[in-house]
Amino acid sequence: MCGIAGWLSLDGSPVDRDVVQRMTAALVHRGPDDDGYHYDGPVVLAQRRLSIIDVAGGHQPLANEDGRVWITYNGEIYNFLELMPALAQRGHRFRTRCDTEVVVHAYEEYGLDCLPRLNGMYAFALWDARTRRLLLARDPFGIKPLYVWQNAHHLLFASEIKAFLADPCFPREIDPVGLDEYLTFQFVPSPRTIFKGVQKVPPGHCLVVEDGTVRTHAFARTAIHPAPVGDEVHAVATLQERLSAAVKRQMISDVPVGAMLSGGVDSATVVAIMRQVTAQPIKTFTVGFEGNFAKDEIAAARRSAAILGTEHHDVVIGAQDCLDAFAQTIWHLDEPVATPSALAMYWVSQLAAQHVKVVLTGQGADEPWAGYRRYRGEKLGQWYRRVPGPLRRALIEPLVARLPRAEAAKRAVLALGEDDPVRRFVGVYAVFRPTMKQALYRDGWAGATTDVLDALAYWQAPVAGLDPLAQQLYVETRFSLPDNLLLYGDKMAMAWSLEARVPLLDLDLMAFVESLPVDLRLRGWSGHKYLYRKAIAKWLPQEILHRPKIGFSTPMDEWFQRQIAGHVRERLVDPGSACARYFNPAYVDALIQEHVTRRKDHTRPLYSLLVFEYWHERFMRVTSNL
Repeated sequence: MCGIAGWLSLDGSPVDRDVVQRMTAALVHRGPDDDGYHYDGPVVLAQRRLSIIDVAGGHQPLANEDGRVWITYNGEIYNFLELMPALAQRGHRFRTRCDTEVVVHAYEEYGLDCLPRLNGMYAFALWDARTRRLLLARDPFGIKPLYVWQNAHHLLFASEIKAFLADPCFPREIDPVGLDEYLTFQFVPSPRTIFKGVQKVPPGHCLVVEDGTVRTHAFARTAIHPAPVGDEVHAVATLQERLSAAVKRQMISDVPVGAMLSGGVDSATVVAIMRQVTAQPIKTFTVGFEGNFAKDEIAAARRSAAILGTEHHDVVIGAQDCLDAFAQTIWHLDEPVATPSALAMYWVSQLAAQHVKVVLTGQGADEPWAGYRRYRGEKLGQWYRRVPGPLRRALIEPLVARLPRAEAAKRAVLALGEDDPVRRFVGVYAVFRPTMKQALYRDGWAGATTDVLDALAYWQAPVAGLDPLAQQLYVETRFSLPDNLLLYGDKMAMAWSLEARVPLLDLDLMAFVESLPVDLRLRGWSGHKYLYRKAIAKWLPQEILHRPKIGFSTPMDEWFQRQIAGHVRERLVDPGSACARYFNPAYVDALIQEHVTRRKDHTRPLYSLLVFEYWHERFMRVTSNL
């Protein structure tokens, strides 16, 4: 696990080595163990290393036998031991036992076709001196981040945007469409960011830079074809085998491995399988919050740890703790991501990093397995849309609109009436609906709604012919999961030099999951994660298996009403605030007042604005953060 950075000259201008070194220094938290550079004419590859596999021999950047193919790499390839013998038989000589070297030789042997063969999480830059080609690649589910910025003279890449601040040519400007997407989704989906000119390499894509041109290649954006399963018992057995294999693969490490443990089933399943792989005690970690909100979370996690026999650690924090660390979490996020559970991940990662270098997490099960309530809403929507539109608009929508503090229900009713799946999905996610944006924006800052739709439509296109629920599961796994939950999961862990792995997104496992028809993922109206729950019953007792869903969340609604209400108003409506520059202060103040008086639940909009305010202060107002 590492931080990568680099420079490619596009017009023959010399490389600025000082800028590259300062870029790399900005990523030291991602790799405190080692650094390295490779200079070759117009290109520099740079590395900050967190040593996990082949601690002594895995120095990067790393080259092939003749020194003409070089790589700087962030991540883990879990099937590298399977790939290595075949490559060795074809004449490739290995000098290390590091997964990074397997990528180099796989590229030599297969070119871009090496990418679908890699089962892992990764973001890497590979320089082919023979063809003068730079390859930038991100894993199929976007577990690892990779950013690119260029001007007329040079191109920069890095694991985190803050590295670009080292370049005095880098402009600190907001992309209005990126801002609009953020206000819609609470994150900015790939390939855009909120920084004008900065792009994320999308999940399952690579950029090829050659002869001064950049082209994008999608190596994992493919249609899926769910097929009926004749024997459910066999399907459960197959799923159990793949779950077990995924966790075993992702435990490979030369340093201790622990696990994040909430009170729910996903992380408990990962830990239960880990117990079968190692005889060593497993260290587990949980975060909770002061007050009644998190007592059940802490208690449930402790109970799971006791049942599973782990060496358990937890931390309890309050509103002031989160407020004190808020600016630092925003700095590590790079982009505004308005998901409060990022705060929980920040604190539990700090705890875990005191004991281990690697943790396995339970992230990645809800999106492909229909684990959220909105998936049941999508299924219900197929019936709701049969109600005549005039009747819905005259009776149902006004009735729901009058419900106090029922924002999710209001959003669902408005969205599920949409026939077009892309508009429907956007409506389900929307933090600020179009009517809210009209009241929010100051003149000149309204974004382009068509671009918001396009961002999601790109991922919907390969599965447009499938059942609407199958479409939604496919889209969310590649759209919101990578640039929201996985993004903050990576960056909050790496803030503490901790590697977080997600075995439930193992490629072999996911290939099987997405081959299943949706009725085996959501059975009826309430049977979410249907086949998955049957499979994990092999490892979990009924007490854990039937426990209500508990995840890393925060009492933000309560805090906005009480503990930090004054701070929120002070930050968001102050005449000198960023929000006052882009948004209508009277409307923002009205949102705060409605929330404090409990007339409406504006947790998501207010948290989005607060994150934006702190982000703007850290990245747009400070002349140097390095």
